[in-house]
Amino acid sequence: MESILNQLFRIWSLISVLPEWVRLFLVLFVFLQIARLILLYIVPPFLNLLFRLLKKMIYPISYPLMALLSTVQKRRREAGQAGILVWIEVIEGMFALFENFFNKMIELLTKRKRNKRGIKRWTFYAVTAVAILLTAAIINNPNEWYTQDWKKAEVWLNQEDVHIQASSASPDQKELILNKKYEDGGNIREAPALTAPRLYTIRNGEILHCLNEEQVDSKGIKWLKVQTTNGIEGWISALIVMEKQ
Repeated sequence: MESILNQLFRIWSLISVLPEWVRLFLVLFVFLQIARLILLYIVPPFLNLLFRLLKKMIYPISYPLMALLSTVQKRRREAGQAGILVWIEVIEGMFALFENFFNKMIELLTKRKRNKRGIKRWTFYAVTAVAILLTAAIINNPNEWYTQDWKKAEVWLNQEDVHIQASSASPDQKELILNKKYEDGGNIREAPALTAPRLYTIRNGEILHCLNEEQVDSKGIKWLKVQTTNGIEGWISALIVMEKQ
């Protein structure tokens, strides 16, 4: 597991120099291509098998019921009653409808194999177009997923490199810890504002390095720029921290 994470860090370090929209496009493209391969190579065989099993299940289910309906009709004829009851026709029609549906689906999935090359080509083009459109939409109108999960993922993937940079920090930096009133934890945010995405949650006893930058937001809250021991940089409210003695 650790080697896989190391490979992930190494790959991300190569593309982290690219513009943000390019990184987002690559992630969406890879994710959609994996989903496309699943839909092309895993879902159709599973559906084909499922429809064949359901078709075979129709016979053991319908046989005793149809035998009962046949007995009912025989007694009606012996009693001099002609015609077929509506509910009997409905039941027979339902079984016939199910069988026709399963046959159509099996036939459709069989035809898919004949057009496999064309389907692969057009689905590739479609996935590429969707990745481009999603990238443009997210960049132009950032949603909650992008501003929170994506940012947190980027911070996590860059932790290893940031940690190396953090080792060269000045030794005279102030060390901060949580105020006693906030021993349950505190949030480090991407920007000096309560509405900014959360990057990290510090716990009681965890040490932060003050980066000697501070800002006051529109609500009058003082924010300090800090760095965690694992290299994450962000902003934390001055109200919830104090200098370590």
